[in-house]
This record gives sequence, structure tokens and C-alpha cells, in this order.
Amino acid sequence: KVIIDTLEELGYNNYYKIGGKDKMKDRGFKVIAIAALLLAVVGLTVAYASYTETLRVSGTVTAKGSTESWNVHFTEPSSPTLGGIATVGTAPNTSATVISGFNVNFFAPGDSIEYNFNVVNAGKLNAKLTAVSLGSLSCAPGTGSTKATAEEANALCADLTFKLTYADGTEIKQNDVITHTSNNTKALKLVVSWKADSHVTLSGDAVVTVGESVLTYTQA
Repeated sequence: KVIIDTLEELGYNNYYKIGGKDKMKDRGFKVIAIAALLLAVVGLTVAYASYTETLRVSGTVTAKGSTESWNVHFTEPSSPTLGGIATVGTAPNTSATVISGFNVNFFAPGDSIEYNFNVVNAGKLNAKLTAVSLGSLSCAPGTGSTKATAEEANALCADLTFKLTYADGTEIKQNDVITHTSNNTKALKLVVSWKADSHVTLSGDAVVTVGESVLTYTQA
């Protein structure tokens, strides 16, 4: 009824009243059918539409320089503690990873030298001592015009002691750990001494070499 009334308003009423089966009537029904189909399609589209949302995640990673995470180093040795009548000839050369070049003069039994220094973990990772190689002493006649004999130098070495330990005297051992938070410092001491009860006499200078000690720390 609504469709027929609409067609009448558009001027198609005469065609419906005359004879009933003319071309205009057929055309009118085709228009109505197409319009109804379009409305149905639109209705279906709206009815079955769904919401979508696309989520994305991204970012970057910056690999910082090794010194920001790994920093195990020596501190400057303190002034040496001298025993007997020993004197300092040359102060040690110190960098972050090497202490070397110190020279001390011993004159008689009972002389000694002690250096104290620290190993500090200033990084962000725990450090484990994975390898320890402690040096030893070797003695030889001096190089000047007045020098000890080889026999005297060897006898001297037998009466000298070398120790590299923690400051409390305990042994430096493999697998010791230095944390990066609290207690991030290990105090060490190096001691060379001439036994007080030694009977060695020297006719000239003898050179005593303190062999290199190596402490290797790796990420724990």
C-alpha cells in the first residue's frame, strides 16, 4: 500500500488504473525491487560489521660501553710500612690494572717492606677470581762494580719471604667473589722480608726480583 501510494505521488497512478500490465508498471516494480535489494544489502552490512583495533609494540636496546658494567681495578698503594733499616728507592707505578716498578733497599736481616692496596669492583656485575698466579723471588748478583757473588745471592733468596695475601693475612683463593653492591672492596697486602735470624752476609749488592703476580677476575 505504501509503495503504491508512493508511485501515485510520482505520477504513475494512471498506469496502474489502465489495463494493469503495461511497461511502466513493470518498470516500477523493477525499481522497487532494486531499491529493496539495496536496502537489504545495506542492512546486512551494518548488522554484521565488527570493530577492529591493531596494537603494536616496538623499541630499542642500547648496548652500553663495557666500562659502565665492568670495572675491577686497583687503588693507589698506601705509603709503605718499612721494617728494620730498609728504605724506599723508587715508589711503585700504578694504573687501574698494574702495580709495578717499586724498588726497596735492604741492608740487614730484619728489613722488610709492606704495601697495602685494594681491589675494587666499581661495576654493575659481581666479579669472581677465576685464576690466581702468585709471583716468587729470584736473586742475582748486582750489576754495579761492587756486587755479591752468585752463592751469596742464592743464600739471600733462601732467607727472604714474599707474600701477597688479603690484608688480614688470609690466602687469596680462586673463586673468591667481589660483589658490586656492598663489600665491593678487597684489601690486599704485599710483604717482602729478610728473616731476622738470617746469617747471610753480602760482599756487594744483590738484585732481588719480585716476580709478577696475576689475578684474573671474570663476571660471576
